[in-house]
Amino acid sequence: MGWIEVLARTYDNCLSEVGRIDVRTKKYGNKEFSETIVLLPESHLTVNAFAEIRLNIDGEYITSRKVDKNEQLTIVPVTEDSASRSSGITPMPLCDKLSYIAGDYDEYVKEEKNKRPCYEAYMKELHKWSDLPDTPRKVKAICSYLDKGCVMKDLTENGVCDGTDGFVRFIVSDSDSNDRENRTWRDAAIYDSFIKYYRTCMENTDIDYSTGKVCAVTQKLPAKLRNTGDKAKLISSNDTTNFTFKGRFRTASEAAMIGYETSQKAHNALRWLIAYQGYRNDSEYIICWSPGNEPVPSPMKSTDEYLENYEEDDDDDIIADTEKIFAEKLNNAMNGYLHGFSDMDKDRVDRGDLKVVVMAVDTADGSNQGRLSITYYNEQHPVEFIRNVFRWHKECSWEHYRKESDGKNYYYGAPSPKEIILTAYGTEMSGGIDIGNKKMMKKNIDRLLPCIVQGRKIPKDIVRAVVINLGNPLRFGSYNRNRLLENACAVIRKYQIDYGKEVFSVALNKESNDRDYLFGRLLAAAHNLEDYINYKSNNTGRETNAMKYWSVYVQKPAKTYSLIRQRLQPYISKLTSGSRNYYLELAEEIFDKLSENDSFNNEPLGENYLMGYYSQSAEFRKNRTKETTEGEN
Repeated sequence: MGWIEVLARTYDNCLSEVGRIDVRTKKYGNKEFSETIVLLPESHLTVNAFAEIRLNIDGEYITSRKVDKNEQLTIVPVTEDSASRSSGITPMPLCDKLSYIAGDYDEYVKEEKNKRPCYEAYMKELHKWSDLPDTPRKVKAICSYLDKGCVMKDLTENGVCDGTDGFVRFIVSDSDSNDRENRTWRDAAIYDSFIKYYRTCMENTDIDYSTGKVCAVTQKLPAKLRNTGDKAKLISSNDTTNFTFKGRFRTASEAAMIGYETSQKAHNALRWLIAYQGYRNDSEYIICWSPGNEPVPSPMKSTDEYLENYEEDDDDDIIADTEKIFAEKLNNAMNGYLHGFSDMDKDRVDRGDLKVVVMAVDTADGSNQGRLSITYYNEQHPVEFIRNVFRWHKECSWEHYRKESDGKNYYYGAPSPKEIILTAYGTEMSGGIDIGNKKMMKKNIDRLLPCIVQGRKIPKDIVRAVVINLGNPLRFGSYNRNRLLENACAVIRKYQIDYGKEVFSVALNKESNDRDYLFGRLLAAAHNLEDYINYKSNNTGRETNAMKYWSVYVQKPAKTYSLIRQRLQPYISKLTSGSRNYYLELAEEIFDKLSENDSFNNEPLGENYLMGYYSQSAEFRKNRTKETTEGEN
């Protein structure tokens, strides 16, 4: 099944959502904004209306008002031509600009160009629909009122008209009807009436390339898919100047011919999915959905975002318990998603509803012009998809500090794809982490998508970039440094699983003889000892010698550790006898393991030193917490 047919099927399964306007608060970067989301009926678009006219069912004027900015979104019927009008006289069927609906426009707005032909063309088209016997009375009332040619007079006298040639919408009150919906732009009966009427107006029939059926077809396909200013189209064959299809086809109809109804459903569904749940990756949008309208997990979220509403226990302080609880929560969430697909009847399976689709769209240059390309497309059985997503979250998991918490300072799971790329290529900017090159961010998130959705191995060069970026921690502040370290450990753990290497967890592995892991433990011991003394002396802003020599230590660990050890002597002398013995015994234990295999040398360190550093630091942190609550041992 092709992407057009899948989207059209999705539309058919979401008919209950058609016309329902939903306002949501979204966040992109550090900015929050409100976005209005609506699944449009066939042959309809949205416009922003500046004025609203109230009529009675006989077409008599009652009142009018200016529309508040947050209420302006209006669903209006459109024809093929009016949906993409840019110049010329192309009226919309019901709601339109003043220059089209006002017969007295030229009397109140002095312009060189005569607008009377716009009004005449508009009324001619409106009468074709209004004069049909089964057209809703509200449409007939609007037509009757506009025939009088007094819109500008009524708006001006009521203080509504300010010279703006904007869209006007209508409310029609019918006291004799049980219909409570008097807003014509929200009336399903008016939607259905126009759709039925407009289908009878379409005469061009041919084979629909997406379904293989003979039906009314179109070559004027919708734009405004990613946002209201988006002019890029997924399918277009109207370029007869540069001959886009030259050498393959003789005419545009041979290049692309899509059924009008199929096109409307597919594009409206795509526009709705992007607005409703699309992940914005710069100019690219990534959507994940089931054609049967069952909820599916987004591959672009972190584990914490998945489980943020899951009820937590109070006794998950210990790391081992945290991992166990994390696994239970993840399994419960996975089973919750799978349950939606277990009750599907055979008919829905045969129709193609039993699948999960991941799709990404973008233009070649990231602009709002030209051709919109499908940069990624994948259809999967939902069980396979959900298992791949949760396998990613299990294998790319690590302990993370939650900056804003309600008492649970740490959570366990996978970082989002964006966090991984920030860890690999990001630099500190204004207290946060960012990448100056947005194309690099977009490209590498696209590379991670198949790893999450299809279970492919994580790219080695991204792992290498993560390790290199963490090789100079002084470029980052304390919080960002720890944040990137946590993400790096998650990525390295996934790399270890994917490529069959020794796998480390957050819990300290005291038995491991891995050289890189042991050198990471030594570095953590040196850092935490000095950091502890600084904390006791109220010098928390001072960088430790371990941090200062980190980048050199990674290249020549044995030589650099000897230098760090010498500089630690004043700090060791300030420890209590018990703490001093604990540190010296720990350092000697690690040193002995390195010496057993002649591993205490200056060969550069691999990625496992970051795992050893984090796990040893976590052990110190746990002991320090116990010291705070139970007193120093």
